[in-house]
Amino acid sequence: MRFSVPVVCALLFAQSVPALAALGAAVGPASASGTVQQADSARAKASARVSSYNGYTVSETVKPSGTTVREYISPANIVFAVSWQGPDMPNLQELLGTYADQYVSAASAPHAGRRAVAIQSDQLVLHSGGHMRSFAGSAYVPSLLPQGVTPSDIR
Repeated sequence: MRFSVPVVCALLFAQSVPALAALGAAVGPASASGTVQQADSARAKASARVSSYNGYTVSETVKPSGTTVREYISPANIVFAVSWQGPDMPNLQELLGTYADQYVSAASAPHAGRRAVAIQSDQLVLHSGGHMRSFAGSAYVPSLLPQGVTPSDIR
């Protein structure tokens, strides 16, 4: 049975653990809508680790399924990049935030025999691909990269 790319994207968006903050957004306290409270509950089921590097922080969450999601946070407390790898896709709608529409548009475009999605623009660089039980990808906002951080630092 084969599904179209938009159907797969919609299914993948609906099943995953919420992120700490979306790409390009500030990491901060809970919103009035309770979204962060739901995220906290879901996150409690996953293991998390925070590491500091040269001027930025990486928040790594491993979901119960085994998928690892990393959020790269600048000194200004902004998520400038995200990456994922594992047996299922993270919730890209929440991970990508306002950039999710670009991903959906690129994923919906006709692809000749390939399932990978790539976006390379001044606003967003994204690579996503894989197959059942093995997905990987990353996205970053070039204008938000802290000084001294290169795209190769995002893994």
